[in-house]
Amino acid sequence: MLTLRITQQTVAKLSTAPSETLSSSQKRSVGIGELRMQSYIKQGNHYFVILEEPLDSLGKFVFFFADHVQVSEIRGVWLTSIDSEILFSKENIRAGLIKLKASGFNTLYPVVWNNGFVFFRSTVADNTVDADTAKLGSANLQKLLAGRDVLAELIEINQELGKPFRVIPWLEYGLMVPLNSSLANNKPEWLMKTNTGEKIANGNAWLNPTHPEVQGFFKDLVSELVRNYDIEGIQLDDHFGIPNLKKSDNSLLSMGFDDFTLNLFKSENRGVADPSENPNSEKFKAWRKNKVTELLRLIFNTVKGIKKDCIVSVSPNPLTFSIDNFLADWQAWEQEGIAEEIVIQIYRSSLTSFKDEISKNEVELARKHIPTVIGILSGLNGKRVHLNLIKQQTQATRDRDFAGYSYFFYGSLFDLGADGDTPESRQAEFATLLASDRFV
Repeated sequence: MLTLRITQQTVAKLSTAPSETLSSSQKRSVGIGELRMQSYIKQGNHYFVILEEPLDSLGKFVFFFADHVQVSEIRGVWLTSIDSEILFSKENIRAGLIKLKASGFNTLYPVVWNNGFVFFRSTVADNTVDADTAKLGSANLQKLLAGRDVLAELIEINQELGKPFRVIPWLEYGLMVPLNSSLANNKPEWLMKTNTGEKIANGNAWLNPTHPEVQGFFKDLVSELVRNYDIEGIQLDDHFGIPNLKKSDNSLLSMGFDDFTLNLFKSENRGVADPSENPNSEKFKAWRKNKVTELLRLIFNTVKGIKKDCIVSVSPNPLTFSIDNFLADWQAWEQEGIAEEIVIQIYRSSLTSFKDEISKNEVELARKHIPTVIGILSGLNGKRVHLNLIKQQTQATRDRDFAGYSYFFYGSLFDLGADGDTPESRQAEFATLLASDRFV
């Protein structure tokens, strides 16, 4: 859980107005100390804070003068069902969370959706996806996960441990699903097609964000998460978008050329040339980009309509890549306020390229507006990352006063070492790296 440290006698308020202009019911004096919080947003010379518990009659949503408080850095990690065994049993989850607590982490992004499959109790999914035929990559994985409420198990264990973590369920893969998944088989009308008539881009099929039934599916899925689970937020990943990819021969492979999407575009853009005749149409590209934003706006409003203090987080790629390849304009999202936390995936194999990315103007602008976290690669099954690079990249985020960092992914934190690392040595090194409760 995040901590708000109050460094001097101050006033908690219900607005950014000067204290002397507020009534006694709109403010209260607060002394030096610490409060647990779920999230925050920098607004000028104030922090707007969502507290874990209400501050007397003021409630959970309060403002503090920025010079009088500090906020703890976000130390996150993604928990996946791929190349990692942490979710394979309740015992594994408990052992993993104990290890993460001891290492100093405070935020978990556990997968609750990938491959067209959910990891929580969902009537919506049950009515859409046949769990018995859902494809999870292996029969063994299906056996280990099917029938369990993995999210409920994780939340229960977090509470048993004293709730050291914010739990922000992660909808991995976004709109991407395997073509042979139960969802794709059951709902072929929900899938987009490419400009060359294919059903696959980036190795998978893609759900159509312009289709009202797809919109309803995600709205209802998110509603279940927010209503039924004690969570601090939800997160949408870098595949929450529409593929618009350049192939190796420099030709375009772009989604949204199915009849439904084309007909909708034509009905909303009378007199505009048919995109089928010009796949590179900037008008069509901008329209599809806006449709992705509209779906995020729908999800945001759904979340806030159920639980105001549940945040909406996104974990995209760097901005230019995100827009060019997936029509996902996260800068527009954070500026509009429909993304309240952003975790930018800066997976780079050198410190120089990493620093170049986190120094870009759009990243700096986001950092000054909302909690901006940097995603750091701790390793993949076929890609070992040495601890020295992980430490250097972590320190680079601290040097630039980012809200924190999140490692991808749990399985590679301790178990996929490089150049002589062992699980034990890596755990000890992470515990040292994250030992101090650093404030920004």
